[in-house]
Amino acid sequence: MAVAAMLLLLMGVGGCASKKSSASAGSVTMKELKSMQAVSSSLSHLSSKVKLTANIGGKEFSANGNVKIKRGEGMLISVNALGGLIEVARAELTPEKMLLIYRLGREYAEVSYSDIEALERLGIDYSMVEAIMLNEVFAPDGKPVEKYLSKMDVAVANGEILLTTEREKGMQYTFHVEQSSGSLQLTRGNYDNKLSVDCNYSDFSTVGARLFPRQIRFSVANYKLDFKLSSPKADSFKLNGTTDLSSYKKVEVSTLLNGIKF
Repeated sequence: MAVAAMLLLLMGVGGCASKKSSASAGSVTMKELKSMQAVSSSLSHLSSKVKLTANIGGKEFSANGNVKIKRGEGMLISVNALGGLIEVARAELTPEKMLLIYRLGREYAEVSYSDIEALERLGIDYSMVEAIMLNEVFAPDGKPVEKYLSKMDVAVANGEILLTTEREKGMQYTFHVEQSSGSLQLTRGNYDNKLSVDCNYSDFSTVGARLFPRQIRFSVANYKLDFKLSSPKADSFKLNGTTDLSSYKKVEVSTLLNGIKF
């Protein structure tokens, strides 16, 4: 059940609320906004060992794994057992689809983002998930964020720059960027002023040419999911997905997630 919870939360990440105004409010210019590391995408590759911890209604589950992200191409998150000797499950995400694999049960599920009602309703696609995992501000319409900045409400308070998007498909996002470093500290998503999802970033260290969080926490209501990265790297790599699933049974996503056990 621990892996099931992690994959379910991963599929639902979003990252709040507010108004609309000009994009050069306070003491921040458009040029300064575009130069912030949270906006100017600088990482093309990210790889790390990771400890995943899910807290569901007070019950905590944890597992170790690996995460690999290659910008614009795909993302791989695997969950291991027995000190990393056995891969229990993995999620392979590309801009077109998600492939979820349960190694022990010899099952897999393959779906497009539009096939999952919640993601389709909220307008969440691969580009948003990638931006959230890479600690970046994103545009809810899927366009380059630099072109969307003029639509955002901008406020400066307590050493933070707050960027709030227009509401798209019921979702509105607010990004909390530390003014001194330009690093994204919090992404908050709000759905019709009813459901809020937070993604908190902490424990920053230098990865490649920028600061990057080693702790990423998703939270909604009484559910939490932590990604604790160990020695994240920005070195180039080839992203190899699963090619042979001939010995696996294809099932529905809900069937696969409900069946995952350690």
